[in-house]
Amino acid sequence: MKYLIIILLAITITANAGVFGSEKVAAGTVSPEKDYDSVNGSITVGAKAHVDNLDTVNGSIKVGENAIVGQAETVNGSIKFKDGVVADHAETVNGSIDLGASCMIKGHAETVNGSITAGSGCVLESYMETVNGKITAMGTEVDGNIETVNGNIKLDEGTVVNGDIIVEKSSGWFNSNKKVPEIHIGENVVVKGDLIFKKKVKLYIADSAKVGEIKGDNVVEM
Repeated sequence: MKYLIIILLAITITANAGVFGSEKVAAGTVSPEKDYDSVNGSITVGAKAHVDNLDTVNGSIKVGENAIVGQAETVNGSIKFKDGVVADHAETVNGSIDLGASCMIKGHAETVNGSITAGSGCVLESYMETVNGKITAMGTEVDGNIETVNGNIKLDEGTVVNGDIIVEKSSGWFNSNKKVPEIHIGENVVVKGDLIFKKKVKLYIADSAKVGEIKGDNVVEM
């Protein structure tokens, strides 16, 4: 987890960015080396645009169909990619991440207080991670791990995970949360790594799914 690093994004952007309002990038814009920053505003990128990093503090990030961007990072806001977006990674603290169909994420998708949803045909070349939020992947390929602490995980429609599924033990700030995560491994899902549960979970595995070893002493079958 990189909670401190993510939160420090606010300080970094405030010090360096000169833009406090919202930023809009027109559809079809080709500026692959140009960054777009804001502090108290959203960032919207039009369809088929090609730009570099998108950074804000208190605002959402929306990227249109088939656009190409660098990293997409916010602190207090959601991130939404429409179908076919290519990005380096998507990262927020207090907000959801919604990846449309056929998105290519060259790195990770990570949030603390929010959900992550990946549509059919999405590929993530690294991990998916949240603390207090649901992770949903439908027909998605994830090269790294899928990790949570208090969130549910739902994998379906032939999703392939090349790493592990990990539910971490609550600690520190999150110790008071007694929620039991529900892990749903649906039809034709393949988890090439293990299912590693460091706290109590409720687990469902479809007959057609293939998973590695189940590691954890407090697993309740659904």
